[in-house]
Amino acid sequence: MYYVGVDIGGTKVNIGLFDEENRLICNAKIKVQKNPDALFSSIAESLFDLLQTNGIEKQEIMGCGIGIPGTVSEDKKTAIKIPNLGIENLNIAELFYKYTGFKSVVIQDSRAAALGEYTSGNARQSKSLICITLGTGIGTGVILNGKIYSGFASSAGELGHFPAIPNGRECGCGKRGCVECYSAGKGLDITAKELYGENATAITLFDNAKAGDKKAVDAIINAVELLGKVIVGAVNLLSPDTLIFSGGLSAQKEFFVEPLKEYILNHKYKTDGEKEMEIKDAFWGENAPLAGAAAYAKEYCKRPPMFSASIMCADLLNLEKDIRKLEQAKIDYIHFDIMDAHFVNNLMLPTMLVDAVARTTDIPLDIHLMVENPDSIIEQLSLRENDIVAVHYESTVHIQRTLSLIKQKGAKAAVAINPGTPIWVLEDLLCDIDMVLIMTVNPGFAGQKITSGSFNKITKAREYLSKMGYDNLIIEVDGNCSFENVPKLYSAGADIFVVGSSSVFNKDYTIETATKKLREDCK
Repeated sequence: MYYVGVDIGGTKVNIGLFDEENRLICNAKIKVQKNPDALFSSIAESLFDLLQTNGIEKQEIMGCGIGIPGTVSEDKKTAIKIPNLGIENLNIAELFYKYTGFKSVVIQDSRAAALGEYTSGNARQSKSLICITLGTGIGTGVILNGKIYSGFASSAGELGHFPAIPNGRECGCGKRGCVECYSAGKGLDITAKELYGENATAITLFDNAKAGDKKAVDAIINAVELLGKVIVGAVNLLSPDTLIFSGGLSAQKEFFVEPLKEYILNHKYKTDGEKEMEIKDAFWGENAPLAGAAAYAKEYCKRPPMFSASIMCADLLNLEKDIRKLEQAKIDYIHFDIMDAHFVNNLMLPTMLVDAVARTTDIPLDIHLMVENPDSIIEQLSLRENDIVAVHYESTVHIQRTLSLIKQKGAKAAVAINPGTPIWVLEDLLCDIDMVLIMTVNPGFAGQKITSGSFNKITKAREYLSKMGYDNLIIEVDGNCSFENVPKLYSAGADIFVVGSSSVFNKDYTIETATKKLREDCK
């Protein structure tokens, strides 16, 4: 599976593909189009070219993170304001989906850069980080205690719009004298034009400084000191353990970045015996926002929820009719509970019924074995490639042998755990399974209330799987998957939900309308 990172800058768009290990597979750069439709049409075209060139199918894309140089809404979909592009209140996630069909999440580009360095760059050991992006403008991403800091109005980090010069140059934000109008790429362009004429740019300024031109050297020194004062203020306020520079302008080491680092270290507040803050260049360089945007997508663009309809809650006297209704509703799985009156005190659904249903529908079967001797049941089943069989961790001392048997029969293997069984007991089984089934009620009977701590257990399970390197391992939840509980369980990190009398087979809904409601409530 892959994630897309998009970094929309002031003059160019950087588009990249990342794998599950946050490795950049490939990227491409295109010019920024001021018209939003033209912009996202060109992004889509470039993205599809990358997919085709690298032999990646659309269905392998799990999501996209889009970094923008502006303020993002709390729902992570809308650009409230992008000053340098003249964009306001644009639902970027919706527009991106229109042209690509991919789910996306939007993040301020400087926060994306900070996240990129924090997750897979030069700040992986940091707890508190300030990442300054030096480009056309100046952006700032702040991570405090491992979390992106957005602020009350989601506008934290607008360091480039610090008022540095009273009644100074007009800024794209509508104010005057912002520091980025003097110390960022666009500000240095203006300075160069003032000194050397209309055809001069920031590059002219740096080239002339390298050639010994005093006017250029002095102009850059002024820009560095102006920006340095602003950054020292941020450092004194937040006291981060790491300060990182990214962006295109960060490539100007000799005359810009190194003097800026020296100014900050010489002017920031210090105490006796203080641990020294580290100042580093971005590991990702100008791709830092790209890496962070993809990491953000990995966090928020989860796979769509899937639903497994519990046959024990269907109308068993009219089962074929209900199966046709489940097909019409495009249910993902049909769930079978097989019990032996020993592992749980109940009997339900013989294997002959499972095989009969398999012959009448193409919907994959999701078979949950609540039995003491699972191997004997598995031997009786006629399994298909996309079917899933879950065996309880607590039910057998030879669970690896049982998992192997499931795979030999051609199905996907899963392990189920009871509410009182911790996720970490599966450590040595993770490489052998396709899914974890977490019971949120004690197994055996339908209609139970969800056990306390279930939502937290799902969250901990997802965090544990990620830590162990199994981000893509599916989590299924079985137990009181109601209209109320499913969105919460999905938000906690679950993927498949065993739905029965409290949702899909709810008497107040048709199967189709109930399934539709579940999907919409998870958006």
